[in-house]
Amino acid sequence: MIDLPALPPRMKNLPKDERGYPTPWFVVWLDKAGEPVKPGTEGATPDFRVIAPGKLALAFKMHRCWICGATIVGHAKVFVLGPMCVVNRTTSEPPSHRACAEFAARACPFLVRPRQKRNPKNMPEDKLAPAGIHIDRNPGAVALYQTGTFTPFRAGDGVLFQLGRPIKVDWYAQGRPATREEITESVDSGLPLLLAEAKKQGIEAIRELARMHIEAEKLYPPARLA
Repeated sequence: MIDLPALPPRMKNLPKDERGYPTPWFVVWLDKAGEPVKPGTEGATPDFRVIAPGKLALAFKMHRCWICGATIVGHAKVFVLGPMCVVNRTTSEPPSHRACAEFAARACPFLVRPRQKRNPKNMPEDKLAPAGIHIDRNPGAVALYQTGTFTPFRAGDGVLFQLGRPIKVDWYAQGRPATREEITESVDSGLPLLLAEAKKQGIEAIRELARMHIEAEKLYPPARLA
């Protein structure tokens, strides 16, 4: 048995893996031959690292929650983002309900454990890398970025989403609200990676990154009083 926060009502019907973790709607389930099958199929296992075929397009076109799969209504669109995605307001994954996003921030092993790394072993041979510039690290902090608007755009062979102005941003680290210090440390450690890409594009890209960094800092929580 594992100790998890209470499941949001919309997530209670999600199939669970052998550990008891609810499997997000977007996750692919693979049979013993490594072929995608219906979620929860007997003998199959979920691969949390891989998006099931067609789920990305379905989530966007049908306004489906990335985590529970139910319809999202109105402005309740919350993106689970690494800090660098807050800086450039770009992400490769669609939004979720707030309750589902909060559960992920509090329960997902990769998000809760800052030293946890992604396991690259036995990845499906036809698995596609995320679109855009993928920073392969555990950021140590995660943002729940709520916005009323987001726009898809092509990035190489994939699709990214440009996020609109935030309605609300909440920060988490290790399954609890993050401190300003933790967020700053995470952003400062990832910023050189974005800066390296900006330098390839020239001085205007560098200036734009600096502007975006300043705007992102406005979304941090206040510093703790001594």
